[in-house]
Amino acid sequence: MRRVIGCVFVLVGAFALVAAGVAGFWGRDAAATVPLNVNTTTVLEGTASGALAKSDDPVKVKYTRTTEAAPKDSTDDVVVFVEAGCIMIQEGDTPDCARAEVDPRVVTTTERAYAMDRKTSEVVEDQAKYVGEDKAVPNMTGLAGKFPFNTERHDYEYWDDTLGKTVIATYVDDVDVEGVKTYQFEVSASAEDESLSPGDDGVKDTEDDVRGSYEATQTIYVEPTTGSYIDQSATQKMVTSTGLELIDAEMSYTDETVANNAEDAKANISKLDLIGTWIPVGGVVAGLLLLLIGLWLVLRGRKPNGGAHASSDDRTLVDA
Repeated sequence: MRRVIGCVFVLVGAFALVAAGVAGFWGRDAAATVPLNVNTTTVLEGTASGALAKSDDPVKVKYTRTTEAAPKDSTDDVVVFVEAGCIMIQEGDTPDCARAEVDPRVVTTTERAYAMDRKTSEVVEDQAKYVGEDKAVPNMTGLAGKFPFNTERHDYEYWDDTLGKTVIATYVDDVDVEGVKTYQFEVSASAEDESLSPGDDGVKDTEDDVRGSYEATQTIYVEPTTGSYIDQSATQKMVTSTGLELIDAEMSYTDETVANNAEDAKANISKLDLIGTWIPVGGVVAGLLLLLIGLWLVLRGRKPNGGAHASSDDRTLVDA
């Protein structure tokens, strides 16, 4: 019986070691994948002035952005995100968003859809294949919604919607935010003669576009294990070629948004550590322990050298 139990322990121990190896070499990489159930709301607050803000002096504004994955349009390798953003002047009981034609407190509204590689977090080449021709952003490349898993301390190409091209997100420093280690990146974009918005035809990059100068900066604090944003601040200034200031805005994540981002990042790091570190380590320890116990039981269950037949032969020789 000891030998049977010992063999079972050996088999289970060997299986645990194999499982630990698989988890160690494959599990963490498999877990480091953008999920298909993302549905988040990000809030920034600050000030804005200019024609779009209906004021020459800075007024309080709030920018609410929702980001939701579209599982039906996504695949095992690519996730499709649909984003909607809205900047509202804060006067009285202001909603998160409204239609510009019915609420004068609306500064700007934006919508976009894009497809991202679930591993690298880079937007994929054939956007139209996933979001449709009418929503696809031409020549979209680089990073758009998050940084990659295991973000490194170097510069990245970062997509700018207004310019319609990538700019450089420059690594600056390691910074602790709400108890979370982050990498600080600085993004700067500018142009002197840029299409700031479509004209009456509603199509950008045509003759009746509103053109002018554009300046924007972003400071992004990225949690490197997950590539998620923890904190962010941004500025944007647009002036038409006729000298009209469209907007001069400065905003940053609210304290609540930063706290929620930090909490989510800590939870996701724990999940990745569990799959990529603790399960493999625990599997190795448990596997070795079971193997040792199993081998001990197998060896203890073996009969002494010669066994019962040897004893009988000895007695026969003595009797003779």
